[in-house]
Amino acid sequence: MTNELLLITLNNIDDLRSLRAFYKANGISQVLGYQTLDNYISWFEKEPQQKHIKIYTLPEVWRKSGLYMIVDRYQLMVNALDIAEAAEELRIALPQLDWSRGYKMTGVPDAHHETIYKLLTKMNLLIGIVRLHVVLKSREEALKLDVSCSSPEFDYHPLSQEEAAIVDGIWYSRGNGTLKFIERLIAYNNNMGIYLKSTGELIAWCIRCNLGLLGMLHVKDDYRGRGLAQLLVHMLSRQLAGAGEDVLTMISDQNATSQALFKKLKFEQ
Repeated sequence: MTNELLLITLNNIDDLRSLRAFYKANGISQVLGYQTLDNYISWFEKEPQQKHIKIYTLPEVWRKSGLYMIVDRYQLMVNALDIAEAAEELRIALPQLDWSRGYKMTGVPDAHHETIYKLLTKMNLLIGIVRLHVVLKSREEALKLDVSCSSPEFDYHPLSQEEAAIVDGIWYSRGNGTLKFIERLIAYNNNMGIYLKSTGELIAWCIRCNLGLLGMLHVKDDYRGRGLAQLLVHMLSRQLAGAGEDVLTMISDQNATSQALFKKLKFEQ
């Protein structure tokens, strides 16, 4: 491999499906890469002209190592199957991205962290790190989950586009571009809200994020301790399992509440 290789954009949906198949063939060890690609492919199938999404790789490299770099507004997702080749591939590929506004990097497997950190340091970029770990419930186990809703106090249905502002308003990752990002998640991905029947107020929600993971789980303070977070996780998990998927989420090492919840719900690392 030489420095003459220039980034290409994967636009052909069949090429993207082939790339997804490489990750799926590697089973549970590459489930994060598989679900990330599966999510974006589903978006391109819904709307082929995705203005703010680019999937980059190096010519022919992706057919061997599975290298991809997905730029989605302010987010950057990076992965490769061949760890031995990835360091050199990333050394060539990463500097070719436009780093003028920076990125929030997410969905990057631990195996690539050291390589990427060294590259970004060499590029004199400021780096902030939040450690996350992935937990999983298999499709078979998720299909067994109880999703009964016995309380007459609440209604349960997907969020509306207008409610993206409510989610964005309290999201810990809120910033430039996040409102549009959440609007798109609500439009394209599985999500569920819990509402007071008496007023229609949205009091809790969970949305499948762009990595294919359960995300943005939130229950308003006055309604915590009533099992609503667990119910939301069960509802979306059953939906995803019914579509043939394992269920994943990512949890910050500092988020003891979420760690305790997903341990209770028997998600495994």
